[in-house]
Amino acid sequence: MKSNSSRAISPVVLTVMGATGDLATRKIIPSLWHLFLQGRLPEGFAVIGFARSALSLEEFRGRVRQILKERRSGEGDIDRFLSIFSYQSGMFDEASAFDALASRIRGIETSWGLCADKLFYLAVPPSRYGAIFQNLARAKLNLPCGGERGWSRILVEKPFGHDLESSRKLQELLSEYFREEQIYRIDHYLAKEIVEGIIYFRFSNNLFERSWSNAMIERIEIRLLETIGVEERGGFYDPVGAFRDVGQNHLLEMLAAITMEYPPDMAPSTIRRNRASVLQSLKGWTDEQVRKDTYRAQYRGYREIKDVNPGSDTETYFALSTELTHPLWKGVPIYLEAGKRCTEPRKEIVVTLKHPPACLLCEPGQHTRNQVIFQMEPSDRIVIRFWSKKPGYERALEERSFSFFLYEKEDRSQYVEEYAKLLHAAMAGDQTLFASGDEVEALWKFADPVLKGWESGIVPLDSYEAGTTPTESLLSRDEQISPESSGHKEIGLVGLGKMGANLARRMAEKKWSVVGYNISPEPTRVLAGEKIIETAFSLVELAQKLSSPKVVWLMVPAGKAVEESLFGKRGLAGLLSPGDTVIDGGNSFYKDSIRRAEALEKRGIFFVDVGVSGGPVGALNGPSLMIGCKRQAFEMLETLFRDLASEGGCRFFGGYGAGHFVKMIHNGIEYGMMQAIAEGFTILKEAPYRLNLADVADVYNHGSVIESRLMGWLKEAFELFGDDLASVSGSVGHTGEGKWTVDVAREKGIEARVIELAHEFRLESEKNPSYAGKILTALRNRFGRPAL
Repeated sequence: MKSNSSRAISPVVLTVMGATGDLATRKIIPSLWHLFLQGRLPEGFAVIGFARSALSLEEFRGRVRQILKERRSGEGDIDRFLSIFSYQSGMFDEASAFDALASRIRGIETSWGLCADKLFYLAVPPSRYGAIFQNLARAKLNLPCGGERGWSRILVEKPFGHDLESSRKLQELLSEYFREEQIYRIDHYLAKEIVEGIIYFRFSNNLFERSWSNAMIERIEIRLLETIGVEERGGFYDPVGAFRDVGQNHLLEMLAAITMEYPPDMAPSTIRRNRASVLQSLKGWTDEQVRKDTYRAQYRGYREIKDVNPGSDTETYFALSTELTHPLWKGVPIYLEAGKRCTEPRKEIVVTLKHPPACLLCEPGQHTRNQVIFQMEPSDRIVIRFWSKKPGYERALEERSFSFFLYEKEDRSQYVEEYAKLLHAAMAGDQTLFASGDEVEALWKFADPVLKGWESGIVPLDSYEAGTTPTESLLSRDEQISPESSGHKEIGLVGLGKMGANLARRMAEKKWSVVGYNISPEPTRVLAGEKIIETAFSLVELAQKLSSPKVVWLMVPAGKAVEESLFGKRGLAGLLSPGDTVIDGGNSFYKDSIRRAEALEKRGIFFVDVGVSGGPVGALNGPSLMIGCKRQAFEMLETLFRDLASEGGCRFFGGYGAGHFVKMIHNGIEYGMMQAIAEGFTILKEAPYRLNLADVADVYNHGSVIESRLMGWLKEAFELFGDDLASVSGSVGHTGEGKWTVDVAREKGIEARVIELAHEFRLESEKNPSYAGKILTALRNRFGRPAL
């Protein structure tokens, strides 16, 4: 897998704007030396230092020599290296200085006998950009020579603005003089070996990638913790702070690398587009979410640093939790954390995987999840943490890890390798390691509400001792109230049949304390024996065992059973108090749900109607939940619904009855789909070939357009009962949902021919059983309906 940066580089003239500044001293010149030692500079290469200091060529080269003496690693021909440098003195707002620069570049081109490629590195504050852009354009230095020769590119350092508005103005300014393919925005973390390595680790292996999503991953943590402080950089750091310095850019670009979609190719435009796409799906902020899900602090002694405002409220540490709305990642909590003067250096991405559905030999409460860790500090490596059998006779587990070191620490120089790669890539025309305009826009859209919220005082500035990591930060708080440790999630469950029992198991897995009641006591005893529920043998006992505010989930048949459970002589309406909640998870008619909600509302009791789809298997592993109620009730119970639902399988539909209405139409559609399957397989059974129908169902269910859970259940039925379905009834049972859907369609004047005919077939099957009826009955049995 090769990138464009591996191709040959044409002769280049590099102009460093701000050549006497800190950035050139610490990063650019040492990185050029590194490229020189590696033999990666083009055969024709010249560097023009541009700054306001009145230096002679000898003085400038002497300055470069001193930088190499203090910072270089490796031995090489310093005099030959220095010979590529020249110097142009001038002010950035002086047109004449840029005319002189253009003349100097033309002189180099004349000596080479060709029009050179031109690269301009802006190692200056953003306040200087406007004048530089205008003067480069005035001198026509922003224009390529044409054809394949003589391109002109500009390297721009972060920060790309101070907020969203200033970032957009900077982009407008850039776009006025340069095209997007000429603009190289530097975020040096994109060039770090471990961040680049993430893409190759993911997309060059099948180790995890096919399950690299919310299906497999429980949470993502990204942190950049340093033991160093602000030191001599108070004047730079104080107006910026930790979030602008590393959160709005480095951390989020690392998140993009870990979550971007599998690209069809490795073209720079593809990689940048995929990074931008996932960053654009970052969840937006409200003031309440900023207050609840962000934390900021400043280490004690920071305000005494030179050039720091004595009353500074700049954060030197922050933590926040967020998530992506992208379908592959929805529901996965993401934690970002960064700070200075912390306990230990930790720069890493930790991807925590979910527990398997059944964990062999796991000890309750002691079995940690598998993790994949991409680590930069204290060493550059990839670590996979997993469980294996402990050697010996006992059936016991021990935690193991596999570590892959990218290179030994002593071989590295801070920043040099990253900036060398960036310079090399810019000369090669490879924008992969540079942020696109779309990425920068998405980064600021995410960051702006947080910064504005902090500035308005929504989140008070905390403090911490230098040399410690804040222990009461957001991450610590969320770990304390996570599903693994919370003891306050309690619910009553009425109805412990196939669906209800598996919902109870799902609730218990998600650390909900379940008080269960069933009209017949045996299912209650079974679940109690599994230590899934606390038993109740009446609605009265169930209500007594729940703490306030009480939440009760009904999973009983629609109609009379719901009515009795709510409004019967000892129904829940008389046992619950204002502020309590009833959830009807059965297939009730939506108009009945509206009536019941209004009746309970008068008593101050919340009512939520939830359509539950997925059958008993879905109830156990994560069903689809369609939720109707007032928003207040949904927000109170959102944790419950997200805990229970499959990834992406939880949706709120405002209004009483809305959840049951959506589920009713779902079941009507289900009628039509099942009917089509039944008719199709009836024809297949009479085919002029000896077809194994289980095999037909299986192949249909692997990559075909009609792949579905229904097809999988049909395969199971054929394997269980044979192609003839001899022991299965050809008369199809039915409940009200199909008829309700047809009736609603008629009320609305809408044709629903397929659903109506499917419903009529079921009615007629009572008198005229058929093979198609057997298929329908078999399917109904597979997802938990009554029997054969």
